[in-house]
Amino acid sequence: MPSQSMQAIQIHGARCHNLKNIDVTFPHQKLTVVTGVSGSGKSSLVFDTVHSEGQRRFLENLSPATRQLLSQMTPPDVDQITGLPPTISIEQTPRTQSKRSTLATLTEVYDFFRILYAQVGIVHCTRCGQPLHQQSAEQIVDLILALEDRQKVMILAPVVSGKKGQHTALLEKIVKEGFVRARIDGEILDVTQAPSLNEQTDHDIEIVIDRIIVKDGIEARLKESVDLALKHGNGACYVTHQTPDGWSDRYLSTRLACGACNLSFPDPEPRTFSFNSPYGACPVCDGLGVIEADDDEQTVSVCPDCQGGRLNIYPRSIFLHQTSLVQLMRMTPSGITAWLSEWESQDLEQSGARNREIASQLVPPIRSRLQYLEEIGLGYLQMSRPVRTLSGGELQRARLAACLGSETTGACYILDEPTAGLHAKETEKLLTILNRLKQNGNTVIVVEHDLDLIKAGDLILDLGPGAGEAGGEVVAAGSYEEVVRNEESFTARALRHAAHFPDTLTSPPSDAKISLTGARLHNLKNVTLKLPLGQLVCVTGVSGCGKSTLIMETLLPALKAELRKQQVQNKAYDSLEGVAHLQQVKTIDQTPIGRSGRSNPATFCGIWDEVRKLYSRTKTARLRGYTASRFSFNSKQGRCTACQGQGYRRVDLQFLPSLYLPCELCDTRRFNRQTLAVKYRDKSVSDLLDMSIAEAAQFLEAIPKISDVLNVLVELGLGYLALGQPANMLSGGEAQRLKLAKELITRTPGQTLFVLDEPTRGLHVHDIEQLMQVLRRLVGAGHSVLFIEHQAQAMIQADWIIELGPTGGEAGGYLLDAGTPRDVAQRKAGATGEMLSELLSR
Repeated sequence: MPSQSMQAIQIHGARCHNLKNIDVTFPHQKLTVVTGVSGSGKSSLVFDTVHSEGQRRFLENLSPATRQLLSQMTPPDVDQITGLPPTISIEQTPRTQSKRSTLATLTEVYDFFRILYAQVGIVHCTRCGQPLHQQSAEQIVDLILALEDRQKVMILAPVVSGKKGQHTALLEKIVKEGFVRARIDGEILDVTQAPSLNEQTDHDIEIVIDRIIVKDGIEARLKESVDLALKHGNGACYVTHQTPDGWSDRYLSTRLACGACNLSFPDPEPRTFSFNSPYGACPVCDGLGVIEADDDEQTVSVCPDCQGGRLNIYPRSIFLHQTSLVQLMRMTPSGITAWLSEWESQDLEQSGARNREIASQLVPPIRSRLQYLEEIGLGYLQMSRPVRTLSGGELQRARLAACLGSETTGACYILDEPTAGLHAKETEKLLTILNRLKQNGNTVIVVEHDLDLIKAGDLILDLGPGAGEAGGEVVAAGSYEEVVRNEESFTARALRHAAHFPDTLTSPPSDAKISLTGARLHNLKNVTLKLPLGQLVCVTGVSGCGKSTLIMETLLPALKAELRKQQVQNKAYDSLEGVAHLQQVKTIDQTPIGRSGRSNPATFCGIWDEVRKLYSRTKTARLRGYTASRFSFNSKQGRCTACQGQGYRRVDLQFLPSLYLPCELCDTRRFNRQTLAVKYRDKSVSDLLDMSIAEAAQFLEAIPKISDVLNVLVELGLGYLALGQPANMLSGGEAQRLKLAKELITRTPGQTLFVLDEPTRGLHVHDIEQLMQVLRRLVGAGHSVLFIEHQAQAMIQADWIIELGPTGGEAGGYLLDAGTPRDVAQRKAGATGEMLSELLSR
């Protein structure tokens, strides 16, 4: 019989953060859903304990230099973990994504296509567009003889092109074969006295075969030199002739050349199609596809050379089935799948056995990844879509599709709210994918609040009962049938009692509204939006239906431009009316509140200045002459000199996410010893930063300027956060609620439209009611709130619902319905109406 460690991941005595010395079992090859109220300890258990230990064990098997970091990498606070397989974490990562990463590169679809196009693509002349032909040695000789009489010419054989290394053996071989000179990195050198090359740098080396002057009677010598150059250059050579400005190279090949245009091209390689390589990137935009203007507005325009394609003209001139790789990547997964079928049936069969063999190796992994993107609900996205423009949920599902495509088995997949950004209609697709991971022999652990996904778990682990110090315990564990009977679990209560429609609307109807007509950006189909003001309005619909396009990319820029009396750039609508009702528009999104570890909830909400003043008034501080500036993270006098007040040291592992290791000097306390000696009620500034927001509110209740602000954060369900939690370690949902708190604290004057994107992300069902009450406070203060959301409990508490659909991508972009939640439920015009109708009938 298999041992327990082979059957499950066994965790004994987990104490990370607020965990109360708990024992937990995650069965192998099962789906475990970890849930609980915000701050109950879910991430502490799953990410900071299980995944952290998995990462640490992985690093133990790397190089000695990397293993040295382990002595500084804090192991999770746990007695024992057994049965832990390799862990793969798929988070809604707050890390800044590269400008160069696209959906195709993230899922590795692009890598397979780069190889396919390099091997079987048909090269066309970049000037005339005709398929390229080989040049013979005789044609190359004729091209040289066609130069002006007495023209100085060098014939070179390329032997190294853009490769790292010292190339010592090659240079010695060149000398042994009787050659005297070579051009190394653009400089003609005596190879017998060639300098030592830097092995970490890319180098180009060409043998100087002959140096001649064009004149009558040199045909025989020229033919011999060209043959020799082609032999050593593997069918290619450089003919370099002298001009008034220096020497001008011409690359000639026996393989690829256009006779009509007298142009030759190198053989395609996978790097030819890489926009991260100088061999493939567009020289104008450096492979970004856009030009970023150097101004305060940071305006971005499409590259005029590649038109957003990122590649230079040569790879854009290589085709398969009359399609370049740039054109292909602008298709959706289903479009590329259809294209592959056409190419295989129409062109591939006639292209020879070699090409068919290559396609047989490359096409299946491409197809599987495209299929997974479709199944996981991302079929509406173009493969060229930049990763940094994806929502957190889209990014997570794309990474999940990439993992499925790699067909990994025996791993432990850890996912953070995979339903984020998904309409309830699409959750079933996600469950199919998670079950497939499980069936492939993997263990799946999901941190989730969605009730449908919780019900589908083989094991439900509910943490709590509260947040912060009131959490960290296992409230319920077992199957759905077992957990739902638990009387102490907030999750069980939510599973037993479906969300219900409120009896009456809180906000009175208003005649004031914003009217946007003819919206047509991306997939929008001439949409007319009528947005009632002074209301709580929800915009919803399935993934990719056009919600963000309509609100974030069309309405918001139009409103802000109108309020500033500016012209709208690239206007994609007909008219905008009703702006006179507004004084300002504020977007409360999920972007990080700060990139530095020195930024945190205390600094962001403006209370840290008051805290610093408080500590500067203590007896010790006054005796030592410390002012408020002493307690700033930016003060060289007060902060730790090793970590500059961040508490952690960032270690870049290149091929893995960066590690944040505790500072060896201050042990995450951020300040130097002298500053930490100053105490207020026996607590140093570091002790205060380590408190949860809820604890700090009680500790500082005698100081209203601070406690009033902290109490607002508690109202928004953020009481579990540490007051000094580094901003770069906050989730998108936490950052958004901090921004919302700041607006509530500052009491924004005038009629303001607040726009939020998925404000319930990261919130347990128990916490959503509290959030909606806070949004109601903004409406009650005379403002308008517009939020994009998929969560049913949030939708039914809105005054007005606007639904887009019916599907994602090109088939979406229509305004399906608009009205009160009850009206939308009764009409059932789209997926949201059907879902609300089912809810209403319960």
